[in-house]
Parts: sequence; C-alpha cells; structure tokens
Amino acid sequence: MRMRLAGGIFLMIALLVAAVVGAATLNTEKWSGNTTLPVVPAEIDGLVLDPENSYAWAMAAYGDYLYVGTNRNYMRQMFEQMSASGDLPGTLDEVFPEATDNAGKIYRKPLNGTGDWELFFESPEVLVMIAVDPTSPDTWVPKPGVILDYGYRTMEVYDGALYIVTYSFFESPYSRVLKLPSPTGTSADLQEVLRVANQGGSGLRSIGAYDGALFIGTEDLNVWRSETPQDQTALSTPPVMMIVEAMGRQVPVTISDVGGKSGWAKIAKPSSFPGVAYLAQETQGWGGMWDFLSYNGWLYASFADPVNGFSLYKSDGTPLSGDLWAWVPIVASPDVNDGEIYPSGLGNKQNTALTMTVFDGYAYAGTFSNWERLIYYIMTGHGGGSILRTWTPPQVYRFDGGDNWEMIVGDYRSTDIAASPYFTDPPLSGWRAGFYDFPLVSDDNYSTVRYVWRMVVHDDMLFLGTMDMMTVLEILAENTSMDLQEFVDDLHTANPNNPAGFDLYVTEDGVNIQAITRNGGFGGGDRYNYGARTLVSTGEGLFLGTANPFNGCQVWKIQVVPEGDDDDDTGGGGGGCAAIPASGFFLLLVLPLALLLKARK
Repeated sequence: MRMRLAGGIFLMIALLVAAVVGAATLNTEKWSGNTTLPVVPAEIDGLVLDPENSYAWAMAAYGDYLYVGTNRNYMRQMFEQMSASGDLPGTLDEVFPEATDNAGKIYRKPLNGTGDWELFFESPEVLVMIAVDPTSPDTWVPKPGVILDYGYRTMEVYDGALYIVTYSFFESPYSRVLKLPSPTGTSADLQEVLRVANQGGSGLRSIGAYDGALFIGTEDLNVWRSETPQDQTALSTPPVMMIVEAMGRQVPVTISDVGGKSGWAKIAKPSSFPGVAYLAQETQGWGGMWDFLSYNGWLYASFADPVNGFSLYKSDGTPLSGDLWAWVPIVASPDVNDGEIYPSGLGNKQNTALTMTVFDGYAYAGTFSNWERLIYYIMTGHGGGSILRTWTPPQVYRFDGGDNWEMIVGDYRSTDIAASPYFTDPPLSGWRAGFYDFPLVSDDNYSTVRYVWRMVVHDDMLFLGTMDMMTVLEILAENTSMDLQEFVDDLHTANPNNPAGFDLYVTEDGVNIQAITRNGGFGGGDRYNYGARTLVSTGEGLFLGTANPFNGCQVWKIQVVPEGDDDDDTGGGGGGCAAIPASGFFLLLVLPLALLLKARK
C-alpha cells in the first residue's frame, strides 16, 4: 500500500479539510513483531514479541545493522513511583505487561532486512553496598543482583565507533557510556568509556559530536568532552549507596567515587548555566542537559527545566577557566544573565525542554510540555481544570546563524495558553501549537500532543515525530476510578482530527508541513504507540521506533519514492492515512466547544 505525500498547503473550508497531493510517495513497512498490515493495536510487539520492551529508546545505523536500545516496563514503573501506595490503581495492572525483567536490552537487525532481530546485549547485574541508616554511612549491607542499565537512552556514531548512553533509573549505582569500536564487533567488544554516579539527578541523556570531540551531558548540568574516549579501569570494590529522601520518596544515591573519567574534561558545570533548575527536589527528575546541536561553528546545548522553562546556551570552545568553556545564553533567565536574550521557555515556563536538528541552513527546535505535572494531577485525582492549566501544546521554531528566531508551528494570540509573548505573528506553517487544526474551535487549543520528540532530515526532507498524551488519558479513563471519561470525551469532540497515537509530519521547505500519520502508525494506526521516540536516516530508508509501554515498542521503515516512479513494489506491506483526515467533521449544529470545556474546568 502507498500513501501520497501532500505538498504541504492545507485548506480549511467550514466543515471540510482536504489534503493536497504533492510530489512524492512513501512506502511503509513494519519491521518488528507481526509485520502483516493492518496493525492489530492490542497485539504484542516489543521487537521480539516481548511487551516489556517499552520504548525504542535509542537507535542507530552502524555497519550492516540497525541497533535499538530499549527501556523496560517504563510507564508501569513510573506510575508505581507516583502512586502513594506503590500499587497501580484500578485495573492498570492488567493493562501493562507483567514486569518480570527490568534489565535494559540492545537488539540489532540487518539493515537490508534479510535477518531477524537478535539480542545483542543486556544489562549486567552488580553488587552494591547499601548504607541503610544515613546517620551511620559506614555501616553497609550488601545488595546483590542490582540492575546496572535500566535502559539505553541515546546512541551516536562518532569517529567510526558506536557510542551508547545508559540510564541509572531507580536503583542503579551509575550511568555509563558504552563504546562498540568496530562495525564487526560483538557484545564482548563493548567498552565502558565513562561512568557518572547516580546522585538523585545525575543520569545521562545527551550525546553529540562537535569540532573533533564527543560530548556527554548530565542531568546535574555537567558536560564532559573527550576526543578519544577510552576503556576505563573497572571498579575494584562495589559502589556504596545511601537511602535518602528525594522527590517525596526514599531513593538510593551513590556516595562512593565510581571513577571512570580518564581522558574526559569537564567543560561545563551547573554554574556555567545560571538560572537553570537542576536539583532533583526541584525538577522531580525531569530536568537536566537535554540536547546538543553542532550548528554554524557553535555547540548548542539545551536544558530541560520544569520550574522555569527550557534554556539554551552555546559555546565555540573559548576557554573560561581551566577546562571550563565560556557559554553564551540564547534562551535563559534574564535575571541572572546579561545581554538581549529570550527568557526561559520563551516566556512560557510550561515549555520544559527543547529538541533540535539542522535543516536547510536553519536550526529547528521543537518544544516539550511539562507532562510530568499533568500525570501528577491525573494520578492524584485533580479535575479537568487543573489538567487544562498545564495545557501547553508544543511549538516548532527555527533560528539562523545570528540566533534570530521564527515560529513555524504555534499559537500567537495573547489569549492562547501556548503562546509566547515574543512571537505575535501567525506561525509560518499555518499550524497551531500541537498541530491543532479543528476550525470550529477558534479560541482554545485542545491538542493532546505534548512533545515534538524527534526530528531528522531524510532525503532532503525534515521529518517530525510527536508524543500524544491522549493515549494515557484514554487508558486511565478506561481503567481507573478517576473521573476522566467525560473530560476525555470532550477532548475527542474538540479535537476530532487527531486521535490517540503519535503523529509524524514532513516538510520539504521547512515551512509547509504535511501530516503523514496522526494515529500512532500506518495501515490502520495504533493508539498504544503514543510516541515516535526515535528517527534514524539510513541508505535503506527512514527508521522510526515507537514508545509503547502497553504492548511493546515497534520499528517501522519508511522509504521515499521520487515523483514519477510508479513501481508498485511495496516491499511486504505498507499503509498510511490522509494527510488531514476529514472524518470527524460532523457537527453541523456544533455546540460552542470552548465554552463547554471551560465550564468543566
């Protein structure tokens, strides 16, 4: 099956929205689980029919293989942590897979599609020493069998090697960076080239290359640089951890030195980025170094900050003191930074984080809305009013080499909750924040998209993948005693064009943006795929990895067929949807939806 890629200009006339067919065709192929289309949404996938593989959290093409790193039982663990009792409310325990193995795993599959997925590596278990009583830190209790890698969060190919960032979720003593030095290597060849102790907010996420070196960013705002990362000396004694109160619960943090930084220089620390909240008790684990971008001779670093809104700094390597670099604020707190800069979050603190890529000479930046607070409100029984007060659907911006910003996707009127006071002209693409496009609701924005999760350039086009909160809202409404169903029904009425599931968009010129899918998949959609977590461009096609903590993550392959190529070889199955589906435009005598929803706040 094939879907036509529209030219990007969409027309809204009364109750009809039509897609304009354009110049390219996309072939889609499911690359994991049952590859027969259409997809059965409740069918198990998880790459190898293992639903505990929640996210295709990291992905990279290296040598002859596509590598995918997963996390395990991610949302189940998150909900259990947020629950006061530690148990899942209602029938949620039946919605998520049974948690039997939380150890992160790495899989690979030949890029030419001739083989199956194989387990390449899984987290080891380690012995840690626990100082149970904070008043007696020298009294330790051994705890064997602790999972070291709760997931593999990011991958980067640099200088001929594959680098893999791990995450010290929950009880792990440290996060680390692994290196596969050769495309023909095996898991036995993996090297541990960096360790960062788990101190309640020091996990790893960001990795990037700039000016002949590799950079790693931490959640506690340290940035490490190495030109040639090397295998580190193994720990000679077990790491020591202490139980402390953090984020409203008992959390183990590492108090011993884990070493593991030979050949690395710390080129930034928290004071390098004034005004960025990063302590665990402030960010509740949702902050820290978020994304790197090499652009126009500078290294840009974005920071997640659920307290103040995201920040963005840049450096060209100018020394400040010792190994530390000088960093220039671009989007940051004006209270503690000099110069003409945009304030944190571009003036909206719900804009928590920023993901970036380069396309057509510009740096493109997509925002993340603070959905941790949204989950908290839902889990603690708050009503629709509290939920809507966090309602800031994401925006897409671009800036040039002079750091001049334009809004591509977003809201601009002063009454719009997603608006920034610094962008008062309509967005260049015509899309409202969160890609909201229902013309019958003109004042408020009821998009449930929370995050422009990943962007990638493939075949000279920019692809943008999202995270959709509607999936979580529907699941909670259906499986708990929380009074959410009426609220969810209202959202469906106010936003009929965008059902639950991730969206995938594309643009050929950076301005005219077309929807490829808005329902979590291709060939029928899958609401359980709430996020397009990873996007990787290869010579074999564009690969998309999903976030699906209910039935397991999926991988899809997308190929762009040039105009005029009418070969109908679909490569084993494909599918799609109209760019902006007309279904749902049924309200000939529509209620004033904005008033309806406001009345229920």
